[in-house]
Amino acid sequence: MPLVCNYYLTLRCNARCSFCDLWARPERELADRDTVVENLRQLPGVGVRIVDFTGGEPLLHPDLPLFLQTARNLKLRTTVTTNGLLYPQRARELAGKVNLLHFSLDGADSATHDRQRGLPSFDRVIESLELARSLGEKPELLFTASRENYRDVTRLADLSKRLGLILIVNPVFGYPSPGGPVADEHLLSREELIELVGLCRRPYVYLNGGVVRLMLEGGNDSRKPRCKAVSATVVISPDDRLLLPCFHHEQEAIPIAGNLKQALDDPRRLNWLSKQGRAGFCQGCSINCYLAPSLPYRLDRYLVSFLPWMVKYFYYKSRRPRCEVPRTNPPTR
Repeated sequence: MPLVCNYYLTLRCNARCSFCDLWARPERELADRDTVVENLRQLPGVGVRIVDFTGGEPLLHPDLPLFLQTARNLKLRTTVTTNGLLYPQRARELAGKVNLLHFSLDGADSATHDRQRGLPSFDRVIESLELARSLGEKPELLFTASRENYRDVTRLADLSKRLGLILIVNPVFGYPSPGGPVADEHLLSREELIELVGLCRRPYVYLNGGVVRLMLEGGNDSRKPRCKAVSATVVISPDDRLLLPCFHHEQEAIPIAGNLKQALDDPRRLNWLSKQGRAGFCQGCSINCYLAPSLPYRLDRYLVSFLPWMVKYFYYKSRRPRCEVPRTNPPTR
């Protein structure tokens, strides 16, 4: 049974990230409020325990607080990743509703972060971080590591340690798009990825060691696939369709129309279930939002490589955050 639902509330975005093209796509709709609520009510019955409200920028959806509260009432764990631009306006209506609140911070100073995000936003993220902590939240920093910024993890680790907050490091991944491959020019080389792993062995820094090991070994092998995206995740589009085999490699889109279980039992999904990770486009794939939830589905070297980092994450997550808040750019060394 799937463990995670990746619920795309919208593909709209108010940033212009260099490693992402969602903001440039023509799809502009917002997920229908009543449809989302009905789908959320059905998630526990199909095995889902975690719902990640994503996009685009999820805070662009006016009904996000309702969705979060509905999910929490259903005993689902909620996650939201935001660029922080809208968070100061919406912080109080979101407070207490997000189990895992992630702020994207892609550089240790405004010049680096703003270059990655395509517009001035570093100061807004710092403001959002401060506000979230004042409201009793325990947010996490999410750092997308590319070849342009990966060494910034050192200074961001210092910031995380001072605040007592987790820094999650995700190496950028490439993926297909109507306009051609996205993020390929930003991918870390093998040597840079190995260096990044070493830089992440600092307190409060989390890196999925299983996914990184897969990346170092060339990504998913379609002959012996490690990706279990169809088994592990339910991917729902803003227009109420089940996307298969995943969002970034969409080949099928099954209308849900009020019956999620029926969509999951559709022969088209069962066909993808039988061949997940085996398609030509699956060869070499390193999309961490699907490889990460795939890891628990098999005991092997990738799961073993993940476990120490998971222990590290929960160790530092259990510690009390510190009172200090950053009001300016973190100091350079």
